[in-house]
Amino acid sequence: MQDLFVDRIFNIGIHQGIARMDFARLEKVDPEKKQVVFQPSLRVAMPLDAFLQMAEQVVRLREQIVQQAGNLETPLVEPVPGG
Repeated sequence: MQDLFVDRIFNIGIHQGIARMDFARLEKVDPEKKQVVFQPSLRVAMPLDAFLQMAEQVVRLREQIVQQAGNLETPLVEPVPGG
């Protein structure tokens, strides 16, 4: 198995029963302008039924994270300017 790292999902599209997810990596941060630049880095394509199953898992995981975050004094993530 290969591990890949991405900073965020850039785009999701569906065409002819295939979901395509484009991911991006952080290319540069401009602290003066408070802007970030992302570059496309990876595309994952999967059948629609597999995508829907993944989406259900993401919703469940999000609910767990939100529940756990309610017990924290500081946020789990900081917002990215311009992201």
